[in-house]
Amino acid sequence: MKSYIWTLPTRLFHLFLAISFAAAYILADFDELRSFHFAFGAFVGALIFLRLFYGLFGPKYSNFRDFPIGIGHQIRFLSTFFAKTKVYAGHNPAAALVMLFIFIVGIGCSISGYLLYAKENNVLTLSIGKEFFKEAHEITANLFLALVLLHLLGVVVDLVFHSKNETLKSIFTGYKNIESINVKLNGFQKWYSVIWFLIPLIFFYLAFGLQTKKQEKSNHKSEQTEKHEDVEDDD
Repeated sequence: MKSYIWTLPTRLFHLFLAISFAAAYILADFDELRSFHFAFGAFVGALIFLRLFYGLFGPKYSNFRDFPIGIGHQIRFLSTFFAKTKVYAGHNPAAALVMLFIFIVGIGCSISGYLLYAKENNVLTLSIGKEFFKEAHEITANLFLALVLLHLLGVVVDLVFHSKNETLKSIFTGYKNIESINVKLNGFQKWYSVIWFLIPLIFFYLAFGLQTKKQEKSNHKSEQTEKHEDVEDDD
């Protein structure tokens, strides 16, 4: 028997988060693509921030009340993992804990990235040195990556030992091969889902337009060159 566990907004969040973080992480090493790095980083931060609210009033399984993160849950999960006596319809205890850390670290990564940009380009008056924000951004980005890899490892382990539940497939279809309560969105959750994905797109657009001092100098030089060429043409 199949049960509908993950609604479309939750599945889209999972997909967009994976793509945007991967893009932001990879593009960080390319100065000429820094605008895209800013844009994807802002998208990640806004996407996760709005996910926190969804965790307060979202549907069952996506709601934080359904996250079994307590130490008792963790011990029980590890001790009965191979016995298969407990089936988790939503996140299992380990996955729930990792996801919460991903949310926290992801927001921290985005904020530290913006503060680094603000410090480098004198957007904000900050008493803390640039190196602090640079170090914080790199640490949170790498920690984010480590958590993502840990999450993927958990998916692989679940696929090997609990393949009949079809957890991996549920990420794309929403359905798990278990008997549980089928989830359904109410009207407010549907409307919030629209806002949830619209606002990160706005942040993406705004962050893409951010300019660094290096870019401003380059643009200024180009303008000066064009003016100089115009003067020569007039002569």
